[in-house]
This record gives sequence, structure tokens and C-alpha cells, in this order.
Amino acid sequence: MVTEWDADRIEREVRRRAAVERAPLSARHFVMVCHDVFDAAGVGVQLIADDGALEPVHATTDVVERVIELETTLGEGPAHLAVAGGRAVAVDDFRQQRARWPLFSDAAEFARVRAALAFPMWLGSGTIGAVEVYSPEPRLPTTAELDLGGVFTELLTDQIVTRLDEVGADAPEEFGIERFHIRWQVVYQATAIASIHLRCGLPEASLRLRAHAFASGRRLCEVAEDVVTGVVRLAPDDPFGLEAP
Repeated sequence: MVTEWDADRIEREVRRRAAVERAPLSARHFVMVCHDVFDAAGVGVQLIADDGALEPVHATTDVVERVIELETTLGEGPAHLAVAGGRAVAVDDFRQQRARWPLFSDAAEFARVRAALAFPMWLGSGTIGAVEVYSPEPRLPTTAELDLGGVFTELLTDQIVTRLDEVGADAPEEFGIERFHIRWQVVYQATAIASIHLRCGLPEASLRLRAHAFASGRRLCEVAEDVVTGVVRLAPDDPFGLEAP
């Protein structure tokens, strides 16, 4: 039960799992424990990138990986609200959130996640990202769950910051998941190419890239790969900034 967990027990379990794997303690272990304690459909972590947008860095399930990537593509969802407001966000049923997030709510329901908790990651006086816990069923969180989610988020943030200070590793490397890091490097490359072809700044190029991904019904990383390889070329006159060659 959630009420049986506290910071000390979380840290003991995280260290136990790392020892079983014979692997260095990492942020990934904290997220794995969070997933199991909450019996979640998945837990996702997003960090603020250099361009100010949220960047997915880890997800415990394929379903939530797609959901948080879509959240980044659309620029709406609980993680954005948690980061902007600096407070936890509880969504008891995405069906009731269509007025707030018309696109993301439908996408979340299609992915068969119905509820979520989003916790801002604080560093000093500012937020650096968010942790999201998704549920397959509509539900209101208990006070104990909100408190424990905050504890997990604080421990996770401390782990990331400590490791960055110690070894200077990139945040995605700290999770031990290479695919996120590699995939998002392609998105950055595609954004740079888009900015050149569209003769605009990186923020606008990023928006145009995401608009095309949404309009075409494809994942952002897939569109980015096509831009980098030349399968898709950029067209300034296109409303979404992209056209097939």
C-alpha cells in the first residue's frame, strides 16, 4: 500500500534493485519503483530542453512513452501544467478534460490511459521538468498518493542533479535508456534543418515540425527522421512547413 512507503523505504528498495542488476544506482531505478508502488499504467519523465520545450527522457511502458511524446508534440497536457504552475496536477478522468486539452485528452483515452498525476521537478527556485504517473482507470488520488508522488519526484530530482554534478553525464544517460537520447538528437537535427529551410528561428521551426507531426498523424520522431534523411522537405508556403519531395 502507498501508505506503507516513505523516503527511507524507497531508497532501500531502489538500492536493492540496483544491486540485483549489478548496476550503478540511477534515476531509472527510482522510476521503476514508482511505477510498481503506484501500480501504474506507466510513469513518464520529461525535462525542460534548451529551447524551453519539454523533452521526454524516460517511460516505463511503451504506452506511456507514446503518450508523453504526444504531449510534447501537442504542447498540452498535465506535465505542461505542472511545470508552468509549479504544483502537482491531478487528472481523475481525461474524458472530463476535453475543454482544457481537446487534442491530448482524446489521444490519452485512445491510448487507454484515463487518469494521471503530474509532479513538477524543482531545482532551486525553478522547475526543470515533471514526473507523470498514469492510470488505466478513472480515479481520484488520495492525499497519501499525492504526498508520496512528491517524495518520489524529490528523490528522483536529487539523483539526477547529484549524478550530473559528479560525472557530468547527460540526463538521458542517467536513465540508462539510449533510445530516448538518440531519438531526441534526431529531433534536434530536424529542427535545425527546418530553421534553415524555413529561414526562421529554432522555436518556430520546432513548432512547425510538431504541427506537421500532428497533422499527419505520425510520431514526432518519425517525421524528424524523414526530415533529416531528406524524405520530407521543407516548404515555407505550406501551412505546416513541410512537403514531400
